[in-house]
Amino acid sequence: MQPCLVQSDLYPEINLIIGLTLSEQARLVYLQEKMRQAKREERFGTLIFVTGVIFITIYTLLTQYSPSPSGIWILVIGLVFAALGFAGIGYYSYQHMLLMKQLEKMTIKILTCPKCGKQIPQGNFTFCPFCGSPLLPPP
Repeated sequence: MQPCLVQSDLYPEINLIIGLTLSEQARLVYLQEKMRQAKREERFGTLIFVTGVIFITIYTLLTQYSPSPSGIWILVIGLVFAALGFAGIGYYSYQHMLLMKQLEKMTIKILTCPKCGKQIPQGNFTFCPFCGSPLLPPP
């Protein structure tokens, strides 16, 4: 098995696992799973952010009609939730972008015949093995 050309600063275990034990297809599946996990965490960050905004809105509505220092904890919780959610959204969207770049580096371009549209097997073909049409432009 040949080592993977993709290096990961984000997930050091990818360098170890991908280079030694996984097939190309398993590497792609592993990266896709990490991308799904990053998306889930990003959605969780959005939920935390929205919860913080709701707490801030509740504090604003409560203090608008009856100013009271006892409700300040609602504002503090809202600000903390909003800040943590915003940081989570930024971090995991950046992580997802890095994983997308790694996946783009790993994808293999699949050649298809311009005439019949069938996938050309890997090899050095100058013509389509299915319909016989030339694959390379004439010199």
